Amino acid sequence: MKIILNNNNKELVNKVMEYGGKRVYECFQCGMCASGCPVASDTEHKIKRTMHQVTLGLEEQIMDKKAIWLCTTCFMCLERCPQNAEPTEVVFALRRVSAENGIIPEAQIEVANNIYHLGHAVTVEKGIKLRNKVNAPLLKTAGSDKKYIDEIQKLIDSTHSYSLLRIEKDWKPKRDDVIGCD
Repeated sequence: MKIILNNNNKELVNKVMEYGGKRVYECFQCGMCASGCPVASDTEHKIKRTMHQVTLGLEEQIMDKKAIWLCTTCFMCLERCPQNAEPTEVVFALRRVSAENGIIPEAQIEVANNIYHLGHAVTVEKGIKLRNKVNAPLLKTAGSDKKYIDEIQKLIDSTHSYSLLRIEKDWKPKRDDVIGCD
């Protein structure tokens, strides 16, 4: 495949740099980032490939995949990068570009709504019921007090992420996948 860089290809790199991936051109494809990635062997997320695709401006190959959303943001790639190319920051920037283009996996939208309405990334209803069943004390979390949820909602409402992540005011949790011994 022959790759010709033109102004269209440069738009992605410029956007990534604007959104925080300022050191993307520092990557020289050594592969250290990929060697420490905990999800690379089991998913489509290959940070070395993503870094290369960004520098080449291959927006379609990146945005059409969910790989950038599979990154756990553990920062292992950043820790291992000898050039400090900040691969995690590049992933964050790509997610922002993806979201602005309306490309967000449903799982991320569900997590955003969980955080907005419950104060947690995952539903914890089953865990609460289990704790009540054995008379365990209520956990003190962001979701255990309405004032904390109100603060979370106020923060999210004040940002552009509210519309990007398709937060729904009348949302209800879809399911409770918390596994417990009942």
